[in-house]
Amino acid sequence: MRSTHAGLRTLGALLFGACSGAGTGGRAPLPPGPGGPADVAAVRLFDKNDAELTFHIPLPKGDTVRIEVRTYAPDGHQITPVTGGAEAAFSFDPAFLASSRPVTGMPLFGNVTATAPAGAEGAMTVTLLFLADSSAKTFTGFPVLVH
Repeated sequence: MRSTHAGLRTLGALLFGACSGAGTGGRAPLPPGPGGPADVAAVRLFDKNDAELTFHIPLPKGDTVRIEVRTYAPDGHQITPVTGGAEAAFSFDPAFLASSRPVTGMPLFGNVTATAPAGAEGAMTVTLLFLADSSAKTFTGFPVLVH
């Protein structure tokens, strides 16, 4: 039994070390930097307290949640700013799950309000419009649960 626990601790330490960097294979995270629309490969979502919402967006019934979209390159570094600017829009599946409004002066933010009853779940889609060339990219499947 003692060797099993020691082995699990060792395995946990190895996994933690191998996964310590965000998309960098254990190296120090790459610093944010500018990039063009073609460089945007992924987005991550955050609330006003800088808590990540990418893998679970809790929407309290009757409250509005401000969601920030951050853009990332394939190598994991955050793209800031996107050359020429970008605007984010949110949509939901099912459509009655929630609604969103853009935040004036903050083009990568949206105010999201649950419109479904507590316990309803679905997904949010983020569409980025790149102002430099009017192109767009869509990122889907962000899980939403109304609380």
